[in-house]
Amino acid sequence: MKKVLVTISTVFAMLALGACAASNQTTKAPKAPKYMTAKEMQKEFKKGSITCNNVLSDGFKVQDFYYKDKTAWSGNLDRTFDLFTNSGRRVGEKTKQGEWKIMGPGLRIKDHKKKKPYGKWFNLAKTGKKSYVAYDSSGKKHMTMKCK
Repeated sequence: MKKVLVTISTVFAMLALGACAASNQTTKAPKAPKYMTAKEMQKEFKKGSITCNNVLSDGFKVQDFYYKDKTAWSGNLDRTFDLFTNSGRRVGEKTKQGEWKIMGPGLRIKDHKKKKPYGKWFNLAKTGKKSYVAYDSSGKKHMTMKCK
């Protein structure tokens, strides 16, 4: 019985010391991105139609063509991506059409996959000259954009 009490006491002491050691360590939370404001978005996208080379969060590469053919802050979108065979050989490219819109500090990209076109809103964080990272509403990184 004495051995059991000693063993239990030792285990509790080790757990208590481990908890104290863990509470003394400071963990740094990931730095939250600084999203662009509405004025910054308008300044960046005020010139004519732009082209962006994007890398989606899953590593898939696409090229977006943003046309300003509706208003100064909205228009049609062509998304071009490469097609590959199962063996990895490139066999061509495919273009999907959609729409884009800047409203306030958000960028909405809408594709026409469903009967009713649904869109997704993104917040952009500037990472360099004409390069951005798009985050969805939950704060997850959706794509990196390098524009011309």
